[in-house]
Amino acid sequence: MIYMLIYVDDIVIASSCSKASAHLLQQLQAAFPIKDLGPLRYFLGIEATATSGGMNLCQQKYAADLLHRAHMEHCRPVSTPMAVQDPLAHDVGTPLQDEDVFRYRSMVGGLQYLTMTRPDISFAVNKVCQYLAAPTDTHWEAVKRILRYVKGTMTTGINILRVLPFSSARKQPTVSRSSTEAEPLKSRGFSRYFENY
Repeated sequence: MIYMLIYVDDIVIASSCSKASAHLLQQLQAAFPIKDLGPLRYFLGIEATATSGGMNLCQQKYAADLLHRAHMEHCRPVSTPMAVQDPLAHDVGTPLQDEDVFRYRSMVGGLQYLTMTRPDISFAVNKVCQYLAAPTDTHWEAVKRILRYVKGTMTTGINILRVLPFSSARKQPTVSRSSTEAEPLKSRGFSRYFENY
């Protein structure tokens, strides 16, 4: 099985068989001028590091860029992405000015992309996404808290483990029927078909 991920002029090829990958690469090179960059290391802001058990995906550089855009490179980290008290709501806080609304939406969009390798911030990011239409200063503070959490967890990512696929099948001695068909048949003496149900 071969998988291809294509974005504009970048292609990632993944396969459990190196010969199949090499063959596909040869076919592509025969049809298009392409350059093999070797093992995957960086793709669309995602850093890939091979490990003995699979691969680690991280967005450390992308997270650093987000903090730089928000002028929070030197912020104080926090241990959680959301405050437990003071729940967010639509009518809490002072509405942001137009330029701050743009900054809010831009930063929330960046955080959404960061959730690709950071499921630990998904709930908090989803929460601030609910106020994109009319964000307030309270919502902006919530975004900054997520960024402070990201600052303290820059190297966090996800691990993709290498596993061996398997399947198991056994021939069933019974006839499958829907429940609406099965009940009348049971009452007419066809119980032998349902002994394993």
